[in-house]
Amino acid sequence: MTLLERWSLHVASLLVGLTGLLYGWLRYFGQRAGEFGLEPHPLQALLQHLHVLTAPVLVFTLGLVVKVHVLPLWRRGRASGRPSGVVLALIMGPMVMAGYLVQVATDPTWRGACAWVHGLASLLFLLGYAVHLFMPARAESTATEAPEPVSLNPS
Repeated sequence: MTLLERWSLHVASLLVGLTGLLYGWLRYFGQRAGEFGLEPHPLQALLQHLHVLTAPVLVFTLGLVVKVHVLPLWRRGRASGRPSGVVLALIMGPMVMAGYLVQVATDPTWRGACAWVHGLASLLFLLGYAVHLFMPARAESTATEAPEPVSLNPS
């Protein structure tokens, strides 16, 4: 992955993760007593909009990561890479699909189910992403792969 791809993923994950966590917190724990009963927190709508607007950037960068990082490792037979990366690869689909279904589901039961799937998958994704960032990569086995020849010729 290039530096731009890596930082795009980091920034998108941070923005979407923070807006999602803050929105979820305010949605479920930030209600305030109003004149006619419980009311949503004033920042809840803003955070929801920011989350929905930044999520496509994360979806795009996740697709890019799958193309340039996940699939090449899989094709080289390293599908059992770091466990955190495997979890991330498996949880991306349910997280993204449930996030979109929350926005279009009209039945309250389905909408609630999609919200729970999206929330749990997103928490698992954020946890796995943090672990993946800070867990060192496994050492490559030199017995199975020959080292790349080093060329001193710049052309």
